[in-house]
Amino acid sequence: MQVEINTRMFFKGYTDGRRYFNLWPEMLKLKDWPPSDKFEDLLPRHCDEFISALPFQEYSDPKAGILNLAVKFPHVLLKPDMGPKTYIAYGMKEELGRGDSVTKLHCDMSDAVNILTHVAEVEVNEEQSFAIERLKQLHSEQDRKEQVAQNIRDSHNSRGINSEAKKNSADTERRVDDSEESGCMGLQTEQTEDTIGALWDIFRREDVPKLEEYLRKHSTEFRHTYCCPVKQVIHPIHDQCFYLTLEHKKRLKQEFGVEAWTFQQKVGEAVFIPAGCPHQVRNLKVALIAVVAREMAANLISAMDDELDRE
Repeated sequence: MQVEINTRMFFKGYTDGRRYFNLWPEMLKLKDWPPSDKFEDLLPRHCDEFISALPFQEYSDPKAGILNLAVKFPHVLLKPDMGPKTYIAYGMKEELGRGDSVTKLHCDMSDAVNILTHVAEVEVNEEQSFAIERLKQLHSEQDRKEQVAQNIRDSHNSRGINSEAKKNSADTERRVDDSEESGCMGLQTEQTEDTIGALWDIFRREDVPKLEEYLRKHSTEFRHTYCCPVKQVIHPIHDQCFYLTLEHKKRLKQEFGVEAWTFQQKVGEAVFIPAGCPHQVRNLKVALIAVVAREMAANLISAMDDELDRE
């Protein structure tokens, strides 16, 4: 969901935080800024510094990398956006489950390298912390009721209400309770460090079919901002409608044996993402979360050859 906000107010929220009337945190994200064709013009020094800071320059330099396939492309071909560009977003260490500042599950057509350049801490007072916990309980109750109703509808569509539907409803209630408990335990045991800014989940290419099957099966359990449900699924990954919470990642492993590479990113660290690997990111703090440069993946060579053959 897009909102209109001027630059000054956005960056004021970056340092001071923003919240709705009910004290729920307002999480905003500025994507792909500035446009790649303006980055060098608007921020020439930052652009040069970023390019020079990239690891493995032979692969990652978007203009002079001798092993970067995109550099070899003829000018007549349309290239993907090579960057650099920035993602500036709000965030909280605690997983909210509704409206988190996240990059939802998606795939890129090219390899990418992301560098976390800055994080900031926004203080949450006791009143807001209490309001957040209370609203999270209401959200969990809403999820429970809606899933029970969905199980009943599914049962009617098959063979009517039976003991299996009741069992599914009970399982749903237990899963929600387990999710709340595991989430709290995770927060208590996680180590806090000033430089940690993002939580990454990257899946293997070969796990994509099972991941898609899981998302289609459980699509009704996901929510957008303002608790809006996901009403239509055209492609579970390319739609960019889903963010797998701690509970969903746990169930994905139980049901399909699929597990992501999950890790935290600190300031100054680079994350390489192979093309075709579904991934998602959640901000753990307010952060200039990543500056991105892209390199062409090897699986696009055939597309280039086809284009040249047509000429």
